[in-house]
Amino acid sequence: MKKSILLFIILSVISVCSCGNKNENAGDKKDDANPETKSNNNTESDTIENEPNQKTDPGDIDKSRTNELGMTPGMPANFPADVPLPKNSKTLGSLNSSEGTIVTFESGDKVIDIVGFYKDEMSKNGYIISEGGESLISDKGGLINWKKENKDVGLMLGYDKDKNITSLVITYK
Repeated sequence: MKKSILLFIILSVISVCSCGNKNENAGDKKDDANPETKSNNNTESDTIENEPNQKTDPGDIDKSRTNELGMTPGMPANFPADVPLPKNSKTLGSLNSSEGTIVTFESGDKVIDIVGFYKDEMSKNGYIISEGGESLISDKGGLINWKKENKDVGLMLGYDKDKNITSLVITYK
């Protein structure tokens, strides 16, 4: 008899606890589905992302704003003046690491055209292609590394035929 009562009490407690969790989860889902609740629960990051970008100067970009990849929007303030920006492109953002700075772009130009542009411009600005620094250049993408004194600059390209865009990544240190 004592075992039956004890078993009944344990099952009752488990049952009550389980019901409470279900209601909390259902309440969470209810809040997610209700647009009024969502709009009233804006976080600071939501507010920042929805503000229009009024400043375009690289030095004015708020470095605390990052996307899901941890990239800061816009150009970094320390982008080398002797490295040209890709023509017909938009800047997606930058990321600083211990290995240097990475800046990503998208362009409507073809890989071969971008490679030709960079080979000409980087040469004019005193850069030379590093030994073994040109790899797998084709209409689908490639990699080129340049050196000038104590500066290293890399260009990585990839063509997305579905979107008809070329992605560029410029790294420097």
